Amino acid sequence: MNFPAIAVVVLISFFPPDPAVSTWSGFVTDTHCGTNCQRTSAMTPDLACIRRCVKQGSKYGLWSGNHVYTLEPQSRAAKFAAENVRVTGMLSNNTIQIQSIQRIAH
Repeated sequence: MNFPAIAVVVLISFFPPDPAVSTWSGFVTDTHCGTNCQRTSAMTPDLACIRRCVKQGSKYGLWSGNHVYTLEPQSRAAKFAAENVRVTGMLSNNTIQIQSIQRIAH
């Protein structure tokens, strides 16, 4: 291997590429109950259940498809508990770092 190739390998190892920004849609729920918190007639997450679980130590999460991702920062996710949302951010270790979050109109 020549010097420029070694330099590129070294630089890549110190500066890994940024994780890709993605967008998910789903309901803000909690990571304890996850998809089992549907206590409303519309089978959407129940706000009281989510808040109770979070108060007891669970985290806010995004229920998207058949999966629940942890959302960070929690303070931004809390404002949307039990809401249908679109989240843009970066996924790492099952946690979405929120760049933007907005309600989806019904």
